[in-house]
Amino acid sequence: MRLPIPRDISLANKCLLLFGGAVVLIVLAAFTAPWLRMNALVAERQEELARRLVDVWQRQDALARASGLTPIPDEQGRTEYAGVRARYIALEEAEALAENDAFLRSALRQFSRDPRAVDVVSSSWDGAFRVYRYARAMRETVEGQGAHLSGLVLHEQRSDDTAVLLVVNTVYLLSAGTVVLALALLVFYLITHKIILGPVRALKETAERVQQGDLRIRSEIRTGDEFEQLAETFNRMLEHLSSAQEQQKAVNRALDLELAKLAQANTDLYEANKLKAEFLANVSHELRTPLNSIVGFGELLQEIAAADKQRDGESAALTKRERYITNIVRASRDLLGLIETLLEMAKIEAGRVEVHFDSVHVRESIEGLAALIHPQAQEKGAEVVIEAAEGLPRLRTDAKRFQQIVFNFLSNAVKFIEPVSRTGRPGRITIRAEVLRGRSDGPFDTMRVSVSDTGPGIAAEHRERIFEKFYQVNAGHNKVQQGTGLGLAICRELAHLLGGEIQLVSELGRGSMFSVILPLEPSAELERTIASRAGGLGKREAPAALNE
Repeated sequence: MRLPIPRDISLANKCLLLFGGAVVLIVLAAFTAPWLRMNALVAERQEELARRLVDVWQRQDALARASGLTPIPDEQGRTEYAGVRARYIALEEAEALAENDAFLRSALRQFSRDPRAVDVVSSSWDGAFRVYRYARAMRETVEGQGAHLSGLVLHEQRSDDTAVLLVVNTVYLLSAGTVVLALALLVFYLITHKIILGPVRALKETAERVQQGDLRIRSEIRTGDEFEQLAETFNRMLEHLSSAQEQQKAVNRALDLELAKLAQANTDLYEANKLKAEFLANVSHELRTPLNSIVGFGELLQEIAAADKQRDGESAALTKRERYITNIVRASRDLLGLIETLLEMAKIEAGRVEVHFDSVHVRESIEGLAALIHPQAQEKGAEVVIEAAEGLPRLRTDAKRFQQIVFNFLSNAVKFIEPVSRTGRPGRITIRAEVLRGRSDGPFDTMRVSVSDTGPGIAAEHRERIFEKFYQVNAGHNKVQQGTGLGLAICRELAHLLGGEIQLVSELGRGSMFSVILPLEPSAELERTIASRAGGLGKREAPAALNE
């Protein structure tokens, strides 16, 4: 239970308030009992005095009546003997008077209920005087009926000294209580400030010095109690903190050295990456020129071989020569494509890919791509099917990058689809274009162009990794398909540049579906990003090969 004490009161004031209040309650409880007992003794004394006075009055009244004297009552019906005034009231008169007198009603009720009751005393204040009223039961014995109440003797007296006595006693008790309370509070104040608050203040000062950063300070409390144990624990904690601080400084110094090494390594890596980019650009440029010459001369040799074959007729030597030349041309083209792929990834990593948004007729684009891939698909006995409505809206994007993504999907589909000679059934490659409306992750309508095939499918553990650079499912010396493993990584990067994404749905034994999802209209933020990057490209010098 939380006491209702304000939070901004100091510990000393809280102790003084709480314990002072407790001492006040204890002193009041200790002096209340004597005060009540003193009042009870005064009341008992007055009751005994009234009883004796009534005894005197009854004896004198009996003697007077025995002598034949008739006392004269005063206006209240009281008679006086030896200075004592009392009155005898018969039962019928007492019952009549009791209707307006609460004391008489109470006395009659008690005497009637308890035959052994003799007297009743009541007291009340009349200004500064104490008034005591005394009633004694008068009983008569009737033969065969026992004693019964016949009347009452009433006596009333005013006590002048009782009020004074009560006031004196009360003042005495209050004075004694005040002195005891003051002494208790003084002793408590000295004890708390010396034994409790002194060590607490010392600990507080030590904690403040620690807060200011001084970990060399120690608490010097020698009280031989829990405060000393607390101070020792506090000192041990400071020692641990000092040790931990020194260790932290040592670790920070080691980290500074490591950071310096990392900074130097980062600089070296930057330089190495710069050299790699320059090397890749130079090598790509230097390789493309002789490869173009090789391809060109190879195609020229193919034409010469074809002309010789037509002029001299088909022979084994000519057929072999034509096959060798064809292999040279095919290998040269594959090597040229590999170099182009590496050069494309280098551009993407360097942030030098230029994007130009323009209106693209989607169906015409995929029809052109299908025509390009058709010869390769036909070699494997696969058919290429287009599923795209005539009324598709135009897509505003970079036509070259869009076609590059879709054609890579088609090339992979043809590459991995099983030939009809092996499966006994023709494969199928489907190009589908559709508009997606009301997507929950964006406010714009999007276009999805997907390429699905009836190939072997991709296992779940490879579906995310195939978009990593240089990762191939059948990697190794005996892999079935050749390639660099950069095609899908390039597609994903290009899709991000165009503000879209790549999706893959695949199942082993049932084929795969690669999709590119692009907004029908690029966002203003994307266009600003593309424009700013294009401006940056114009301001800095790019390697020659990247600008080819």
